Amino acid sequence: MKVPNVCYDVLSPVKFLGRSAAVYPDKVAVVHGEKRFTYREFEERVNRLANGLKAMGVAKGDKVAFLCPNIPPMLEAHYAVPMIGAVLVSINVRLAPSEISYILNHSDTKAVFVDNQLAGSVLPVLGELKEVKFFINICDSSDEKPLAGPEYEAFLAEGSPLAPAIDVDDEYQLATINYTSGTTGRPKGVMYHHRGA
Repeated sequence: MKVPNVCYDVLSPVKFLGRSAAVYPDKVAVVHGEKRFTYREFEERVNRLANGLKAMGVAKGDKVAFLCPNIPPMLEAHYAVPMIGAVLVSINVRLAPSEISYILNHSDTKAVFVDNQLAGSVLPVLGELKEVKFFINICDSSDEKPLAGPEYEAFLAEGSPLAPAIDVDDEYQLATINYTSGTTGRPKGVMYHHRGA
């Protein structure tokens, strides 16, 4: 798309978080049970996730999947993954192992974050996953880690809290792939770009 010669900034939701953290740093942004994160804390967690992904080798266009319920790591992923130009693949927690395997292979996912309670949906298909290089366990630090890879909070602790450069140079760049339920066949990947998100 040709952009006219006017003051123009790429429209992307990942840019909204920095502004919110600057304007409302001490206001509560995230509430999940007993957990509370201010905008400043939430932005720092997002930055740590983004920087951790970059350190792991996740690059622009790579796919990063999350298989977890609606918990803070999923919200953090919605900012961190597209922030570095990668593509978030959110996986429906109700899918069967064969459908999860299909989605991870179809999307060429490189890294998968899995809630411990859902690891049983991934373990049976580990041998089928072609492109997955990394697993991160979303669990309490005292829990067993069923998949080879670090625990989520330990992974965050390794990432820098400083904001990475936002790697979105085109608002029509892919931000997420959301798969349909596959009612009449295989799940289908629905692509959302930054402007549409």
